[in-house]
Amino acid sequence: MNRIPLPACALLICMSAVAQDSTVEGSASLPFHDDYYEGFAQGVYYGLLLRGEKYGIAWCMKSELDYEAKLLGTGGEFQKRIEALLEHCRASSAGNASAP
Repeated sequence: MNRIPLPACALLICMSAVAQDSTVEGSASLPFHDDYYEGFAQGVYYGLLLRGEKYGIAWCMKSELDYEAKLLGTGGEFQKRIEALLEHCRASSAGNASAP
């Protein structure tokens, strides 16, 4: 059975809420309200914990997404950036920190 990755599910939930929110219309520089990015970061954090990731890795992803969520882009760019952040956090947890 194919399953959608947990971070993608969190993004879809946030995006569906945004689609119903009229307050984001006309905002060219910031397509979503800051609360959506914070919610996404929190959702990824809990999703990783539920998936069995180590606490340090999940916390690192939340921290990174607190700063990076607005810059993730969409589609393939989004997927590559999320994977790079996760690899960075896993390497940091293992003591092999490298820039994402």
